[in-house]
Amino acid sequence: MKGLILKDIMCLKSQLKTFTFILFGVIVTSILFVLSARFGNLAQAGREMLRTEQASDIDIKNLATVALVLFMLLPIATVGDTANVFQADGKAGFYRVAGAFPLPVKKRLFARFLTIYALFGLGTLIDLVLALVLSNLTDLIRFRDFCGIILSSASVMSIYSALVIFFCILLGYGAQTYAQIFSLLSMGLALILCNLRYFRNLIKAILTDQNGALDLGQFWQPLDFIREKFWILVLIAAAVSIASFAASLQIALRKRGVI
Repeated sequence: MKGLILKDIMCLKSQLKTFTFILFGVIVTSILFVLSARFGNLAQAGREMLRTEQASDIDIKNLATVALVLFMLLPIATVGDTANVFQADGKAGFYRVAGAFPLPVKKRLFARFLTIYALFGLGTLIDLVLALVLSNLTDLIRFRDFCGIILSSASVMSIYSALVIFFCILLGYGAQTYAQIFSLLSMGLALILCNLRYFRNLIKAILTDQNGALDLGQFWQPLDFIREKFWILVLIAAAVSIASFAASLQIALRKRGVI
């Protein structure tokens, strides 16, 4: 199984190189961002927005938090493209010899999941270390809130990867793009169905806003959720991953273990 894990890592070699460059850029950019938000032009722009009442103190902090978090999520997102492993296997003809491996299908599939989630764990750990440094440089966001957002984002990416693995096995080689599209559509549909009231109220508020006095508090509800109730997304990610593994295993067995 160690050999399969190494093979999958080699399939992601180009992504890991990109991950290294992006990580360096994220570290430099994030530090410059928090310093500017505390002492530089961003801090001055925030004071001007407060003076002219264009935004409240909470709105300014949330905007800065969103921008900072988007920077920090790049390392996790870089290693989240699971479809590349399946595409590389197909180009190398690995599917034709996989069935002859002495390892059972369950272990081969587990190796695939283990590789992806190990890389997610690496990206999450690096982000947490970076969050510890940044939280000491700025008062925009606490380290606890940093952790909540990072874990929530890692959970979302884990759900996406678990669905991509399932659809790649279901659809077979050559359908990696469709697997990615179906995964995103499934997640989008689930998000809308679980938050119908929020989207309905948000659309209603936008349509009925006549004087530009839209309450921005509604826009920050998702941010508050992923910052304070990250454990819900962690549990959902664990459940989806287990369900994906079980369903993928059944499909792989039906296809005579071709993975």
